[in-house]
Amino acid sequence: MRQSAALLLTFCLLALAGCDNPQTTVDQLRQEIAAYKANPSDAAQAKIEADLAKLDTQIEQLDAKGKTAEAAGYRSSAENLRSDYRAARMVRTMKDAQSAIEGIGQAFKEAGKSIGDAFRDTPSPTPKPPHP
Repeated sequence: MRQSAALLLTFCLLALAGCDNPQTTVDQLRQEIAAYKANPSDAAQAKIEADLAKLDTQIEQLDAKGKTAEAAGYRSSAENLRSDYRAARMVRTMKDAQSAIEGIGQAFKEAGKSIGDAFRDTPSPTPKPPHP
């Protein structure tokens, strides 16, 4: 019984250690950023930012353990991921701006049509006869 409990505890610790692996976080961020590029959303953006913060913490932990070369490699990966993410956010911002401009253009078009319709529907005044 104690042996199976010890095995279970060991398995859980290994599983948790795998969750805090910087390489796992880097791989996950690559997938998240690719998905964000295809379908940007506020929820995806929040997840990416949280995972970038998690990666920073993992890098700091590597530095604290004296694994500076490994930390430097992950720091470089983190900067590349941040660059990809910033580019994806910029594309999203430009698409949002384009949609807003198209919406404003459509609103002006509809307003112009309404004004034109209003003038067309207004009966022209009939001339009054001159006063004697």
